[in-house]
Amino acid sequence: MNIDDRIERRLGYDAGMSVLADFEAVSPVKHVESPVARGPAIERLLDVFEPAFSGSLPPSLYVYGPKGSGKSAVVSALFDRLASHSGPRRAIQTTTRAVEPTIPGFVYVDARKASTRFRLYHAMLAAMSDDPVPDHGIGTEELADSLRDAMRTGPDLVVAVDHTNETETPTAATLIDWLTDVGERVTPACLGRDPPDAIDWEPAATVEFAKYRRHVLVELLTSRCSTGLGRDALSHDQIREIVEWAAGDAHDALAAVMGAAVNAERAGASTVRSGDVDAGIDGVPRPCVALGRVLALPESRQRLLYELAGLSEEERSTVGVATEAIAARPGVDLSASTVRRVLYELADAGLLERVTVHQSDGKGRPPSRLVPLFPTVVFRELFDRRVRTG
Repeated sequence: MNIDDRIERRLGYDAGMSVLADFEAVSPVKHVESPVARGPAIERLLDVFEPAFSGSLPPSLYVYGPKGSGKSAVVSALFDRLASHSGPRRAIQTTTRAVEPTIPGFVYVDARKASTRFRLYHAMLAAMSDDPVPDHGIGTEELADSLRDAMRTGPDLVVAVDHTNETETPTAATLIDWLTDVGERVTPACLGRDPPDAIDWEPAATVEFAKYRRHVLVELLTSRCSTGLGRDALSHDQIREIVEWAAGDAHDALAAVMGAAVNAERAGASTVRSGDVDAGIDGVPRPCVALGRVLALPESRQRLLYELAGLSEEERSTVGVATEAIAARPGVDLSASTVRRVLYELADAGLLERVTVHQSDGKGRPPSRLVPLFPTVVFRELFDRRVRTG
């Protein structure tokens, strides 16, 4: 929040403001331009990138740490700032000599949204040029050739690929192969949760992110809530309660804050009450799947999870009952058998948990129900708002 915003709040310009003043400011899937309280991590990353400031490619890098430790927030913000120092963006198909920037280009790509070779190259080209990159009517090799041409006339590249080695994303080794295939003037910087000895790639440098310390996470939440929530909507004691529960995970802490705020708004309250905080915390499973994984799924699968999360306890009593209820929803254009198959696939991917309802003396597998492993209230709110805004 800037100084003018703070003054306006003191003057009462936000009188009557709802609990959720700025939805994205407290969203667990949105990152701020200037990450809070991660100065030492930024310095370690800048140490690795030091050669770039004299025009050379830095060493390959692997950034790792647990969910909610700020890896994505810091690296995406840092690459955005570094890219602004890389010289002017240029057209991909140019025959004129390019002016070399003082430092290599910096490109950030989320593997959850670029999980194929085609999507990776497409994201890189889109970041490197002001020219639109077609989504259709072009093949992967054509994109690869365009990248090679761009790199022959443009700057060297440092490419950060986030969320590697997840169930739905390629391994670091696969991504390195894809990047190497378009030229030698590319340095990869992969991000993941696994420690370096658990991945099939040996980077030249590593940077570890630890879970947030208690006081640091308090500072982060206080900063995000000062912008995202109405004035005095959440007390400092309530923030500390959420931080104690979150155990260093900023994603889960923000999910609990948003869940509490949504609960308060639905009840017509002007502030977050104690019961709202309890509801927000209870709405975040432990362990919790990152909402970014859920929101990166195809629209049709998100719709099934949205409908599943909105079922009553009775409708979720078994997989069979839930399947029939979801298939009957107006927004679902799938047969019950297809819905069941996809739900089981989502369970196999770790987004849902299959819980046995009761033991049976008969033959066959006992009935089970599906329990979401992500914050359903927050997910449904994010989904609804995206549908409303298009």
